Amino acid sequence: TLLMGGTETTLNMVDSGMWLLLEHPETLAQLRADHSLIPNFVEEALRIESPVQQLGRHAIVDTEIGGVAVPAGARISIFYAAANRDPEHWDDPEAFDIHREEAKRHLGFGAGVHYCIGAPLARMEGRIAFARLLTRLDNIRYSPGKNDFRHGPNHVLRGFRELWLEFDRA
Repeated sequence: TLLMGGTETTLNMVDSGMWLLLEHPETLAQLRADHSLIPNFVEEALRIESPVQQLGRHAIVDTEIGGVAVPAGARISIFYAAANRDPEHWDDPEAFDIHREEAKRHLGFGAGVHYCIGAPLARMEGRIAFARLLTRLDNIRYSPGKNDFRHGPNHVLRGFRELWLEFDRA
C-alpha cells in the first residue's frame, strides 16, 4: 500500500512542481540559488496543487457541517484541495508563495486517523527530486507545441495527462 499508493501521487507532485516552477521563474531562480528553500517549496506545491483532490468518507455519527445536517452513514466528500485554498485559513490562498510560514499545515496528506502513512516518504521524495532536477537540469522549458496542460479525468487525483519539457544539462 505504501509504495503503490504513492506512485501516481508522487509523479503528480513532481510534474505539478515543475509546472509551478516554469510558471513562477522567480521561484525557480530562488531555489537554484538556495536549496534550503526546497522543503517549503514542496509543502507549498502540495498545498496549492494537491495531488489528492478529494476522498470519500462516511459519517459515523449524526453531525452538522457548515449548517447542514449530516446523518450517520451518509457519504461525505472531503475536498482537500478546497481546504488548501480556504481564505478563512490561509492568507492570500491563491498565491503560490514558497516563503509561506504555515505551508506545512496543508491537507495534502489528509488529517487525523486517515493521515497518509506515506507522508514522510513523499516529502523526502519531493525534496530529493527537486534538488536533483535543479542541480542537473538547466534552461528548463516547455516543449514547443506539445503541451495542452489538461489534467487527467480523475476527480480524486490531480495530475497532468502529460507534461513535455526540454532542458540542457547543467
